Amino acid sequence: MRNHPLIMVDTDVWVDLYVPGRPNREAALAFFEQARRCQAELVFTLEIARAVFRIVSHEAKRWVRQGTGELSEEYAHAIANHAWDFVRDMQEYGTPVGSSTPDLWMAIKLRDQHPEIEDNLIVSACMRIGTDYLVTNDAKLIRHSPVATVDPAMMTRLLQLPS
Repeated sequence: MRNHPLIMVDTDVWVDLYVPGRPNREAALAFFEQARRCQAELVFTLEIARAVFRIVSHEAKRWVRQGTGELSEEYAHAIANHAWDFVRDMQEYGTPVGSSTPDLWMAIKLRDQHPEIEDNLIVSACMRIGTDYLVTNDAKLIRHSPVATVDPAMMTRLLQLPS
């Protein structure tokens, strides 16, 4: 039996942690800080790591293009290195979990409740590994998820409750 909650962290929460100026950034920062204090076990799928890399890179390239009008190879290389740093940082916060064939089977079964395959693969992984919570800012996923799913602010409050 685990002493600490097992929490799957969705892509949007990781991106909020790493990309300044996002509307949910403060809630993400508070959640990760509280999770560390409580020694919660955070997990993420390999697909989430890939998506974080892609989104963070895209946002950084957009910022550079807005500021300079172009994206040099030097900037592109630096952005890629920065995105790799974030993926490595994710491993400092939590543990990656792979996907399995049964995850895809379950994701297909869940499509009537929630049409997004990426979300259903995450929910399927949660079901397979027995997470206590899934943390996301996706209101639609929170409403339709068959696993306990909350936003970062609610998870922060839950982690502050005495055990």
